[in-house]
Amino acid sequence: MVKLTDELKREIGQHFIFGFHGDTPFSGKGNDILTLTGSEYWVGNVIFMKRNVIGSEEQNGRAQVLASHIAGLQRHARDAGQSIGLSIGTDQEGGLVSAFSAGSVATLFPGAMALASITDNPSQSEPESSEIDIPKKSLEITESVYAAQGSELNFLGVNWVFAPVGDVNSERENPVIGVRSFGDDPERVAQHVLASCRGLTNAGIAPSVKHFPGHGDTSVDSHLGLPRVWKEWANKSDKTGLEDIELVPFRRLTEKMQNDMITIMTGHMALPLVTGKADEPASLSAAVTNGILRDNTKGLGFNGVVVTDCLEMDAISKTKEDLEKLRKAESASKRIDANSGSKDAEWEGGPGIEEGAVLALQAGADVVMICHTFEKQRAAIERVWEAIESGRISLEMLRKSTERIMKWKEALHLRWDQYDRRAPWNGAAWGKLKRQNAQLSSAAYRRTVACLKEGETLSPQGKVVVFTPAMQSYNLAVDDAEGVLRTKGGAVRNTAGASFLSFFETIKARVSRTRHVVFGQQDVESLKVLADEQVIFTLRNADRARWQLQALESVLSSVQERVVILSSSTPYDLVEFKSAHSSPYLHLACGEYTKPALDAVEKVIFGDQTAIGSVPVRISE
Repeated sequence: MVKLTDELKREIGQHFIFGFHGDTPFSGKGNDILTLTGSEYWVGNVIFMKRNVIGSEEQNGRAQVLASHIAGLQRHARDAGQSIGLSIGTDQEGGLVSAFSAGSVATLFPGAMALASITDNPSQSEPESSEIDIPKKSLEITESVYAAQGSELNFLGVNWVFAPVGDVNSERENPVIGVRSFGDDPERVAQHVLASCRGLTNAGIAPSVKHFPGHGDTSVDSHLGLPRVWKEWANKSDKTGLEDIELVPFRRLTEKMQNDMITIMTGHMALPLVTGKADEPASLSAAVTNGILRDNTKGLGFNGVVVTDCLEMDAISKTKEDLEKLRKAESASKRIDANSGSKDAEWEGGPGIEEGAVLALQAGADVVMICHTFEKQRAAIERVWEAIESGRISLEMLRKSTERIMKWKEALHLRWDQYDRRAPWNGAAWGKLKRQNAQLSSAAYRRTVACLKEGETLSPQGKVVVFTPAMQSYNLAVDDAEGVLRTKGGAVRNTAGASFLSFFETIKARVSRTRHVVFGQQDVESLKVLADEQVIFTLRNADRARWQLQALESVLSSVQERVVILSSSTPYDLVEFKSAHSSPYLHLACGEYTKPALDAVEKVIFGDQTAIGSVPVRISE
């Protein structure tokens, strides 16, 4: 038996990263994080999420408040007796997953697929008024974008970013990766991952490349169930092995970039042909973490910090008992719990959050992530205490893991004597940084728009009708529930997301006689346009939500003027789409339905700029 001392509890606390609720850690539900980082649990790492970033202050004022919150958390940790500063992490991938861009606190930059759409040969010059030099090459822009994001986060006190995404988007129906990936070419994805990591580390930020060993070839979202990847570890003659696709970005990272700041996040997908277990997530598998990732002979030889994806995702948290209750309550006609296929047995459920924490540390993870529920966070630590006391988790293994964490934190200058040298808040410097980064962001977005089918641009003279699809949940990583409009009785009237509403306003500012139609599944056969209306028809993953294509076909049956079709997320919308009507159209893609991406599209729609991007995925077989 191991004696559980306060010193050991302090050490165990370094192996968890927890989130909290509310817009401040110093009142209300936010106080939970003070309990967890304080002198009972000594948790050494905190994640800030979008819910913590949004506040009532205007954006620059909110930035200063957030910086003060983070500095206050650090003081609290030191006063509680923590031996080294907190790592403060966040999801800031760019594009749709950008927690600190909520409320425009941090600059919003293009996400991975949009960035990877930028080509090396721009045909448009940058404005002469720009204060900064805009890179010309695609990978240089990626590095600059991640460095700019990192500089802002570092300014606020954030030191750990759960990005870049190293997943290769080889499955076009992937419900959770999609535009968060740099594309479907493993080597090109690897180049962008390396560029991203260079940018972040140069800004003093620790990257966490995710989701090892690869979430790109899955058709299940691990927020909702357990994906299974039926692949062998080795290279295959048909180029379908993990070493041929999924592992390439991670292997290139370990081969070409030795940096104590770099971390890797393990994902919740099963590899039955590697582990021999159909229901063991990679994040809880020693064969994956200590084998594929850490082994120095056949594996990648990674010796840095490994963090799990959040254990509150259903792949871990939903147990067999939970699934049995759901199956009794519902007669589901379609399973979403595991990849389909003749080899696929029904998913039996995860181990639960508390047991998942023990299994992750046993498997070789250094830091366990639990983002949401205070009771589960506290229970997970206490379960690990018990596992250390009983010997389920080796104390020797824990100590080696602690050494990795301490080495990493020292590289982030989190020793208290180092942290004390941080400069105080400087509003003028923050304003200058934001102004310069806005120029870089705008320049990058201008180069992301791609033309998938040539056609005529619209005329600013006349009328325009803008069609946008009713917003549906994209996935729980994006969590886009904004812009819902309701009747007085509370029923949903339409669900045009805020970015689509902004897109319409931008078009209307150009062409005053513009109307907006938000269409849903119930409208697919009734959509018509007036004889003199030009059409902008916006799609959002219509290859999976095919009712949008039925709606498009209805519009094409009545249109007489010019048509622009916009793929506002993945560019696969019109794969296998064949219209019965001969209406010509221009087809554009922008990689994400964010406001700056749609603003860039507007310039192309009316011919002010040319679509010079090139999507980084194969559209046809």
